[in-house]
Amino acid sequence: MVQHITDKEDKIRCSGKERLIQAAQMLAQEQPFGEITIEDIITSAKLSRPAFYYHFTGGKEELRSELVQRGVLEEAPAHDTRKAILEAAQRVFARSGLSAATLDDIANEAGVTRGALCWHFHSKDDLLEGIIKNGGPYSALRPVIDQIDQAIQQGELLDEEDIFRKLVGAFYDGFSIQSDAARLAILLAHTHPEAAKLLASKITSGRKRIVEYIQQRQREGYFSSRIDANFFVQVMATTFAMRAVVGGLYEMLPFAHLTREEVIDQLVSLLLYGMVSREPGTGVQKTARE
Repeated sequence: MVQHITDKEDKIRCSGKERLIQAAQMLAQEQPFGEITIEDIITSAKLSRPAFYYHFTGGKEELRSELVQRGVLEEAPAHDTRKAILEAAQRVFARSGLSAATLDDIANEAGVTRGALCWHFHSKDDLLEGIIKNGGPYSALRPVIDQIDQAIQQGELLDEEDIFRKLVGAFYDGFSIQSDAARLAILLAHTHPEAAKLLASKITSGRKRIVEYIQQRQREGYFSSRIDANFFVQVMATTFAMRAVVGGLYEMLPFAHLTREEVIDQLVSLLLYGMVSREPGTGVQKTARE
């Protein structure tokens, strides 16, 4: 809920700039500054958006700097602005489409001026490249793969089912959290050939360690050598990519009622054991009953 400057405070003769600073300071006591919008601030200060930019031509970042100087906020890393712009661009692209979205739309969504945006990104193509390099569903995979690698190096006994449950869970979470990025990736593949190449390169890099692990187990004779390791990983990814890309349509499908844990259980069982009935934990095919 947006706080308003009280009548007593409103009677104090102070400049529009001071009213904006006071409003931002009050709001920052209740929630992180990054979550406060310009609309929140001008509503609390009872001023207009043009008045805000008259006093803070650099947008929210200039106001943040003022609050930092006054000791109201701790100094934020410079990369926060770049990250906020990329997240805003991802939302705008997903909502409006690549062609219809403008730099002004993205700047407004991020709460910065167009000049501040262009300081970090000169064009929509720069923004697209930044989104591909710094985000997307595969960002959720990296920490999980690192954990698995560390566990193996420390001699922990992880069986294939444990490992694939962790990986499938990471794919599920990545595509759930980054559904906008997944939809954007599909658009890029059709409209921006260069961005599509960059995206393909990132996907290949993100899956590399998983593919190498499967290939190692194939050489050891545990996994069938007839299955292409890259295709195996693609099946995992595509399952959740579809969930992200089709959006509301997914909720109408017969299997949409499955919970996260149920989806993980179903997919891991299917990938590791297929449709052949086997004795649990042995990998030995059951004998058909008469």
